[in-house]
Amino acid sequence: MLFKKCCFFLALDSGCFIIALFFLCFHMGEMITHSNDCIFVKNTSEKSWAAILMAGILTMGIISSCLLIYGAKKRRPGPVRFWLTVFVIILFFYIVLAIIDIVIESPPPAAIFVQVFIIVSLIYSIMVVHSFYKSLSRADDDDPYTP
Repeated sequence: MLFKKCCFFLALDSGCFIIALFFLCFHMGEMITHSNDCIFVKNTSEKSWAAILMAGILTMGIISSCLLIYGAKKRRPGPVRFWLTVFVIILFFYIVLAIIDIVIESPPPAAIFVQVFIIVSLIYSIMVVHSFYKSLSRADDDDPYTP
């Protein structure tokens, strides 16, 4: 287990709940407000692949964040594992899209800073949620009433 607390003072389930709310708001905001320009893909409407990719990423981010809220509240490992799987894939796509954006589009430093901030916060969030998942798995293994 990587962490015992989130941000050094929150319980892991509370931290996962906050992480889920943050990414739920982030992905819903991206989907609603940035129809032509996303943070990771500039001029999305001009690229046919970009709209499909961003729609998939944002939709899966919203669904898995809702499941993480449920998993954190009910202490269920299944929804937490689903969030971890989806967000590792999203992290991979965000890193690739950030590299492509930097190489091709040459965005301003503020845009690069926002992209790096999102990637770093996503890495930290994955580590916290993974710790919560491990604690849930360990609790299931220690439960004497499970067959």
